[in-house]
Amino acid sequence: MRRGVVGAFVGVLSALALFAPSAAASSSCCIEHLHFAAGPYVVTPGANLILLQWNKVPKPTQDGYMIRVAPNLRYAKRGHCCGAIPPVSFIHLHHGVWLSNGTAGEGAGISAYGGFYPFMAVGEEKTIFSMPKGYGYPVGAHDWWVLNYMIHNLTAQAYTVYITYDMDFVPMSSSLARTITPVHPIWMDVQAGHLYPVYNVAQQSGRGGQFTYPDMAGNPYGGAGRALNVFPVDHAGTLIATAGHVHPGGLWDELDMMRQGASPGHGAAPGLVPGSVRLFRSHAHYFDKRGPISWNLAMTATAPDWRPSVKSGDTLRVSATYDTRRASWYEVMGIMVVWEAYNDQTGVDPFTHKLDQRGHITHGYYPQNNDNGGQFSLGINPNSFRACHPKKVVILKFTYHPGDFTATGRQRCMPTIHAGQSLRFINADAYPAPGPVGGSLGLDSLISPPTLYSKSIFHSVTSCKDPCNRNGAMSYPLADAAGFDSGQLGPWLPAVGTLTWSTPGNLRPGTYTFFCRIHPFMRGVFRVIG
Repeated sequence: MRRGVVGAFVGVLSALALFAPSAAASSSCCIEHLHFAAGPYVVTPGANLILLQWNKVPKPTQDGYMIRVAPNLRYAKRGHCCGAIPPVSFIHLHHGVWLSNGTAGEGAGISAYGGFYPFMAVGEEKTIFSMPKGYGYPVGAHDWWVLNYMIHNLTAQAYTVYITYDMDFVPMSSSLARTITPVHPIWMDVQAGHLYPVYNVAQQSGRGGQFTYPDMAGNPYGGAGRALNVFPVDHAGTLIATAGHVHPGGLWDELDMMRQGASPGHGAAPGLVPGSVRLFRSHAHYFDKRGPISWNLAMTATAPDWRPSVKSGDTLRVSATYDTRRASWYEVMGIMVVWEAYNDQTGVDPFTHKLDQRGHITHGYYPQNNDNGGQFSLGINPNSFRACHPKKVVILKFTYHPGDFTATGRQRCMPTIHAGQSLRFINADAYPAPGPVGGSLGLDSLISPPTLYSKSIFHSVTSCKDPCNRNGAMSYPLADAAGFDSGQLGPWLPAVGTLTWSTPGNLRPGTYTFFCRIHPFMRGVFRVIG
């Protein structure tokens, strides 16, 4: 079954990456080690835009098999690639997703826009993708690749960067190619079909400090009329690899399979819904000792001997579980890319055989994740600010006016409202001017973004625990105060489509500190009185 348009495309969003620990063909006689750099991309101050490179995405120039890819993000060096790897607290690779129109490796989740389907992706966890021995993704010399990317600038300074990917490639003309079985990608997403497939997880929601989506959501798919996290298998064969993608706070993605009339036995792990079996749980391994609160992580991928067989009529199902003890998590994802070898008979029935559930992280600690934040006080006590009574707070040049921690003069005050009232925020860093912005962002706009979009800087107003006054970086501040979040104020996705937002009218008397999720150095304060 071919899934429609945007889900395949921006499950494209996310962020993300694939796969298993390196288990490529042991013979090195016929493997080419290729190095590609997509870009350069100028990342404007405060940028957080969804964009598309439609033409001249670097790729192999001959037929063959892709068997391993190691992705990264690098600064431009004297206008060319490549320089150092940016600290994640400066430049954040939210996602890069590669799409192809190649028919030999055609994937499930193909879009109706020109026949392109996603086959490889990377997020800030930079998972290394590697096929088990004897398998590869077929690449054609004349295939057309497209790159959907979102590079997030957490600073007020512009940078130029490249998305790089080192690839192990087996030419079709080599003897090794004759031993490789082609595989096809299946794009699994808990919000498949959405241009920006995200959802929110509230602090203290779920059970036992964990929230699983969509299982614990009240009405996750609204008027969609169907579950978006499932995929009916349309080719018999064997699944040979998968890995997941989560955002900070994420604990794991789970891939289950449903089969009518079947139930797991003989040591097979049950899935999350009746009549299902667990195929794999891809865990997030956090290198940050403070736990699941930052991008300092690696995802686990399947072992080389993981081989569940599938039948036409089986249904794959994906879910994502987040920790809810520490904070609320906004605009999170749950994505897995599953690789299937069509008509492959080497797999085992997952309902009657215990699968190898051991996960292997695909890389170790990355030095670019050193700056976690929260280590020292900024020396600011927002509770000492004098009271003021503005009708609105204007966000301009990365500052909340008034009430910003760094404000001076008349702006260095605490906006104060009465219980039952709301405080209005206006993002004046977004183009064109304060006020509602309508419209939708189409694929043409991703290729050649209008000024309205490309010159906009998105900001949020997100509650954090008072006094919220430590240094900001990857994992500080956190949305760790029960309260509010404005979403990203700005035109079009990933923003909410408006430049204005007002605080909830039911806030209790007290002092409320807040920050910008997109630029964690931005902090502010306001007070509600009785």
